[in-house]
Amino acid sequence: LKREILALKKGHYQLESLFTRQSNKVHELESQVASYQSRNSYQDCESVQYMQELQSIPAAYVCYQTVSFFIDDTQYVAVLTSQDNNSKRDTVSVIYEFDGQQIVRYQSLRTDGARGGQHFVIDGENYLAVANQNGQTLGHRVKSVVYKWDGRKFTVFQSVGTLGAWDVEYFSIGQEHFLLFANHHDGSSHDVDSYVYIWREEKFQLYQRIGTKGATAVKHFLVDGENYFAVCNQYSAASSSNNINSKIYRWSGAQFELFQSIATYGAYDVEVWREGRFLFLAFANYYNKAKNSYQINSDVYMWRSGRFHHFRGIATNGAVDLNAFTVCGKNLLAIANNRAGKTVIYELTGSGFREYDQFATSSVINVVSFHRHNDTFTFISPNSISVATRLYQWIH
Repeated sequence: LKREILALKKGHYQLESLFTRQSNKVHELESQVASYQSRNSYQDCESVQYMQELQSIPAAYVCYQTVSFFIDDTQYVAVLTSQDNNSKRDTVSVIYEFDGQQIVRYQSLRTDGARGGQHFVIDGENYLAVANQNGQTLGHRVKSVVYKWDGRKFTVFQSVGTLGAWDVEYFSIGQEHFLLFANHHDGSSHDVDSYVYIWREEKFQLYQRIGTKGATAVKHFLVDGENYFAVCNQYSAASSSNNINSKIYRWSGAQFELFQSIATYGAYDVEVWREGRFLFLAFANYYNKAKNSYQINSDVYMWRSGRFHHFRGIATNGAVDLNAFTVCGKNLLAIANNRAGKTVIYELTGSGFREYDQFATSSVINVVSFHRHNDTFTFISPNSISVATRLYQWIH
């Protein structure tokens, strides 16, 4: 009888664990469906009229990235900060709760020059990875951190070695889970490896080193069932130049191998998105050293015949961020021009990109859009503590 009771209890715990995983999966799928509906539903969405400011967040720290995600039925936005007005790197990043009308401070996280972040789910558990760039004590060798949701808040789960990390990307291949960190600088050189971590024995372990040069951003994507990632290379210490190639790697089944090189100029960001059956990739080019100019094209590439081919160049001025998103089924691309103090939004037409809208964004460093049900919101963050981070809602 005792053995039967223990067996029943074990079965109960297994079912409870399975239910939790399935429940989280359902919420994840519901979020994807809501995003899909917002892209494809035209109900009460005949045209996009304008972007209206919904709320501003006072700038106590420089905000480099915002990350939106759902846990159960609640939406959160993590605002990641890199330094305060005294250039101190051990700052407070903040997680806000968002109800569609306003964001409310929910939790503070101690971070070290945080530049990038990613929310992800493994076996029904919620995690938040934060790429730390520069700590007060360890400098660029400060570790990045993976936080785990305990049901009420995020707590430190694991610290992983990085070198002045600027970005992090989570993705899965089959049953394997990966974290890819873009390492920018080790304190003495930009020519440092970026790291691929794999989930093994309930934690992340270093799996592969990728040769990079001042890496600033990474992006995973799928083409015809094959896994790829693009990495921005911003600056080479060996050549003292930012006119260097960024790279695309493809999964071989055992490791990532170089697939394609693309010329970039001080690349700050990379974006990948689909328009119908077409796949596009774009790099935000910040500065051309050979021409001593920030006024250069940021280039868009299209996948064709098994690789990326140049599609169009878009005139930019110190481009630092790219954000492809949809409003009312309309596909838009936002480009943050740091040197020009403006963000320009483009729409893809049959012949290329046409300017859809633009607005002044002083010292802009990051533009992120996200969906909540059928509404679209955009965060714009400055590279300055004298300018507030602002949340906008698209009105239609």
